[in-house]
Amino acid sequence: MIEVEAKVAISEEERSKILELLRDLCPPERIHEEEEEDLFFVSSYDPSFGADKTLKLRRSSSGAKLIFKSRRAAEDLKENLEVEVGIRKGDEGNMLRLLRGLGFRESVIVRKRRTSFRFNGCAVNVDEVMGLGSFLEVEVLVDENDVEKAHYRIASVLSALGLSHKRVILKSYAEMLAAQEV
Repeated sequence: MIEVEAKVAISEEERSKILELLRDLCPPERIHEEEEEDLFFVSSYDPSFGADKTLKLRRSSSGAKLIFKSRRAAEDLKENLEVEVGIRKGDEGNMLRLLRGLGFRESVIVRKRRTSFRFNGCAVNVDEVMGLGSFLEVEVLVDENDVEKAHYRIASVLSALGLSHKRVILKSYAEMLAAQEV
């Protein structure tokens, strides 16, 4: 699947207004809150990991999963080939040993509090990222043929939330955190 995503920085005031608006618009079963920790990896064999390719182990109260993303050329929004694999409870340590054995090593840890909504066919995430601040992400997973429709849907959600004037951030949270360390 192709993930199409827009990410914008939001102020605390905007964050409060957006959360209130989305809670009013979305039924409770379409709202989910949790703490997430993403452990990013780089490869000893493929220098594109951490740049054009991302591999991360996400841990949260709802479980763990391994997420691979390969960035596609796009101008206004992020587009990634995305593959997610669930990890059985208790197998995170084995997954870490496997990845290390394959030449991957940990690079950056991203911790965030995420409030997720399903709105207008999109996943809308309001994130508080440790060390970075507050952001809103709008994501759609689509087949290759529906990428243009996903761009339209995301623009529609940003407009409905009063954020269409915001500059879209094309960097990942991991890239933003790593840039701070330089």
